[in-house]
Parts: sequence; C-alpha cells; structure tokens
Amino acid sequence: MFGTMKQEHKFLEKLARQNGGVLLVESVLDAAKDPDCVLHKHFQWDDTKAAESYRKTQARQLIQRCVVTIDKAPNVQIRAFVSLASDQHSGGGYRMTADVLSDEDMKSQLLHDMMMVISRWKRQINLLDHDTVSILDALEDAIATKAKSQRKDRGLHRNSNDIN
Repeated sequence: MFGTMKQEHKFLEKLARQNGGVLLVESVLDAAKDPDCVLHKHFQWDDTKAAESYRKTQARQLIQRCVVTIDKAPNVQIRAFVSLASDQHSGGGYRMTADVLSDEDMKSQLLHDMMMVISRWKRQINLLDHDTVSILDALEDAIATKAKSQRKDRGLHRNSNDIN
C-alpha cells in the first residue's frame, strides 16, 4: 500500500488510535524526536537547516497567495505565479502567469499539469463519491479539448510561418 513506508504507516496508525482516531502533528513530532523511532529519519533535526526549509515553505505560501485580476473578467482572480511540472524537474521556481498564458508551449504544459491534478482528484474522489467523478470527467474533457485545439492552432501558426 505505501511501498517502503509500511513501518511508518503502522506507527502513524498506532498514534492515531491512541488519540481516538485523530493523528496530531504534535504527536508525530514528539514521537519522531526519539532517534530510535521509525519516523526520526524523515525530519531535519538541525535547527538551522530546518529554519531555512521552513522559510522556503513560507516563501512558497506567499507566492501562492499573490493573485491578479483578468482584464476581460474583473471579478475573477487567478494566481499571479504558477509552477510548471517541467520547471520542477529542473530545480523548481515559479513563472508569471501572464508569461505562461502568452507562450503556447508553456500554456500547453500548464494544461497538461491541470490534467494531472484532475487525475489525482479523480483517484481521491473515487474513494468517496463515484457520482462526482462525472463532473471531473467533464472538466477533464474540456481541458483536453482546449489542449487539442491549442496544438492544432499552434501547428497552423507554425505552418504559416514556414510559408513566409
């Protein structure tokens, strides 16, 4: 079920059972402080490194909270910066949403990333509600259609450039 995390999973279940079925972050950290605990290796115990890591998390949260409005839809706010999966493979970072939306390749990557998110949602929703999956299927189809249309438009654009 959890691959190599089997021992950790069992330990976390035990902690949850000890607290009436609720797993508390504080309980996990308290247990993990013991160097002999199976969870210990999953944490950064050097306070300087942990503080730097936490500040990076705070920076990510700050970036994700920044929004802009769309000129054509002034009541709609979107994230000012997005992280593309292709960037995450090469060190990470965020791009200005306006730049991503104005570049066909990056826009296609963003659509692909959205499809991956919807796929993850569908796997999670299947645990609870099979009816809601049809809504996600429709969303997935709409994004796939948009991506296909963009690929087609990009192909036409490239072909017209080849003629000139």
